[in-house]
Amino acid sequence: MQKRKQTMRTKLTAALVIAILAAVIVWFSGVLTQHIAPGVKTDEQSYRGATHQVELSAINVAEVVPGQVIAKQNTQVSARVLAQIERFLVRAGDTVKQGQVVIELDKQALQSQVQQAKAQVNALQASLTQASKQLRRANELFAQGLISQNDIDVATANHDNLKASVEQAQQALQQAQIALQYATIKAPIAGRVVERFAEPGDTASPGQALLAIYNPQQLQLEFAVREGQALTLDIGAQRRVSIAALALHADVPLVEVVPAADSGSRSLLMRFAAPQSAKLLPGLYAQLELPASSRQGVLVAREWVHQHGQLDMVMVVKQGQLQRRYVRLGQIVDDQVEVLSGLSPGEIIATEAQPAAL
Repeated sequence: MQKRKQTMRTKLTAALVIAILAAVIVWFSGVLTQHIAPGVKTDEQSYRGATHQVELSAINVAEVVPGQVIAKQNTQVSARVLAQIERFLVRAGDTVKQGQVVIELDKQALQSQVQQAKAQVNALQASLTQASKQLRRANELFAQGLISQNDIDVATANHDNLKASVEQAQQALQQAQIALQYATIKAPIAGRVVERFAEPGDTASPGQALLAIYNPQQLQLEFAVREGQALTLDIGAQRRVSIAALALHADVPLVEVVPAADSGSRSLLMRFAAPQSAKLLPGLYAQLELPASSRQGVLVAREWVHQHGQLDMVMVVKQGQLQRRYVRLGQIVDDQVEVLSGLSPGEIIATEAQPAAL
């Protein structure tokens, strides 16, 4: 009898343990709690404000081409003689006029060459004067029959050689004077100094770039456009460009096309007029928008989309009640934003400001 009671007690204990475990499993599974569909939460208050019925809209898909601002007129000022740089008269960012002196080189060696060339010309000119006199006397003596024809030929040859030497020395003098002028370097165009490539005390060599200047009044936007798009554009065609650094957007015309395609990228280099801005600088990043295709999508005003943490949501009106609907957004089109998911055509959304407690 006692053994039977012990068996019954064991079975009751096991049943009680099983019942407790089942209750715990049911509790944690959430069967006893109320569920709300993910992404949707209904406000209890009745909404009586302005609404908007969502519809499909045509969305023009644009192909964005990266590019940059370039200077149509730019130049590098180079040295034309070998000389030490004496001083720079401008720095990066300075504005210069055409013909303005920007660099001065050491002139001592060049002035010395000019003086030597002048001395050489004077010496040869004196010798030529003496040879002319000798030739004239020789002709007089030959007419009197006092000297032979050979003497006349020698005097003539000496005169002609000296005359040629004088002409050569005069050309050398002219070259030395021109080289001296090259010691004063002037701006070839009016514009703004971009960069200095040397400093006073450095030795400048012929052809060495010393200064870069560009004309800020003649800027362009340059893009490498793929062949399929480039061949549809004609000179004068207006296209949308943007410069993010300046928050600048404008429709500008196509002004130049390089008549050769890049075989590697299969693109053509195209240049558009730059929008007017005093802050525009060469090298700034630019984008070109080219129409690619059109598709249907849902567009809503940006102010109708609310932030909830890092998520975006809209307020959907259903039977007079507000539902908070989380959505995934796409591109911005004409101050409207595309809703990729979470909102369907035909649904109604609230367009007025919502309560602060979301």
